[in-house]
Amino acid sequence: MTTVARPLPDHGTLSRHKYHGCKCGPCVENYRAYQRSRHRKQGYGTWQPLIDATPVRQHLLALNAAGFSWPVIAERVGCRASNINSFIYDKAQRPARKRVTPELAARILAVTAADLTPGTIDATGTTRRIQALAAVGWPLRSLGPHIGIAEASVGHIRRQKWVFRPTAAAVAETYDQLRDERPEEHGVPAWVVLKTRRWAARQQWRDPLWWDDMGHIDDPAFDPDAAEVELNRDQLAAHRRAEVEHLAGFGLPDRDIAARLGMNERYVHALIRELRTGQRRDRTGLAA
Repeated sequence: MTTVARPLPDHGTLSRHKYHGCKCGPCVENYRAYQRSRHRKQGYGTWQPLIDATPVRQHLLALNAAGFSWPVIAERVGCRASNINSFIYDKAQRPARKRVTPELAARILAVTAADLTPGTIDATGTTRRIQALAAVGWPLRSLGPHIGIAEASVGHIRRQKWVFRPTAAAVAETYDQLRDERPEEHGVPAWVVLKTRRWAARQQWRDPLWWDDMGHIDDPAFDPDAAEVELNRDQLAAHRRAEVEHLAGFGLPDRDIAARLGMNERYVHALIRELRTGQRRDRTGLAA
């Protein structure tokens, strides 16, 4: 069995001096600074070398339940996997840690699932865009070629908690391209369109116009059901029209208005056109 030597802590760290006997300038100075800080806090009565490890243990268990291994978590924290394991498991003649330094606790608690999944983002906006397209008749499998992925993958994406950034960008681009298009004009049979709309309605998926009115399509903290209870769609639509009209009165470009209100730029453009022409767009054509 081959034993792999573990790298020493960096110079200038406390452990390099205390546990490995390094007496280089940075290590000695860092140790002296630590001692000065300790004595000062002891004098003020604020010295707290160890704190309860329960929140740390719960946080680590939550990260592990989300699918991240102890070595992956340890790498992100900047410590050994054995240090992370010590909070979870009883070892020979040593129970799981019940106390931890404030510094290590802060480092562990600062790690989130997003930190452990480089290149990925929360899938909320991606899922809602796929659902919105289904609400106007786009079958999930038919979206694959437009997004640039396998047909069957679209159904998997909408059930994921995280998605790769390129995939999220491709879905967002497809959403902008197809949201105002009729699926029948792209080769989707009319009976499939109707079946998809009814299926999406049973799932209570909102259509693109609903998200235009409500906003927050990428916000995972936004609860569509609660929003409808607080303010119904017609009320919110009237409120947003008033906001757009107010800002348009100052001559702001559509893009700036959309950015300020967190709305879709195409929706703002269509709304301003309605305000100028006095002709309301047909809100039932795509969802009928």
